[in-house]
Amino acid sequence: MCWLNSTEGVAQLERHEEKRDVDRDFAEILQELRVVQTGGQLFFAFLFGVAFTPVFKELNDGQRSLYGWTLFVVASAITVLVAPVAFHRWNFRQGMRPQLVFVTHVFASFGIALLAIGIVMGMLLVSSVVFPDSTPWLAIGSAVLAAVAWIVVPLVLRVTGATERPSS
Repeated sequence: MCWLNSTEGVAQLERHEEKRDVDRDFAEILQELRVVQTGGQLFFAFLFGVAFTPVFKELNDGQRSLYGWTLFVVASAITVLVAPVAFHRWNFRQGMRPQLVFVTHVFASFGIALLAIGIVMGMLLVSSVVFPDSTPWLAIGSAVLAAVAWIVVPLVLRVTGATERPSS
């Protein structure tokens, strides 16, 4: 009797496939985190440095408040995006890779949302300095672009099932 025909053989094959899927998901989500963490950290470093420039003293109270909240939101995004590293460190070699993939997915989703909010807030701050008497079109444009690129398009593709490449 072939081992594939046995219940044990089928269960072993299913476990192998599930482990391979988790390993693939883990590798993909790590690559995604590398990209978003780097961008977020560069943005945070830029924001952090702004407070030490001479021009910072020229900001009005509203702009300073917006700056502080923007810094907080971007720092929160970075914290959340780095959280899976702590989860992995505390649970290293505990056989928790499926849980790590799930937790990383949750943290990455939340971190990307916070980063998008931080980017829009940053654009609002820049708009208020560069174009003080006009509608904050830079911030509005950033918000619309982030919403479409990071939320609408992925969800539309998910709902419509349009996940396969078009044939040529």
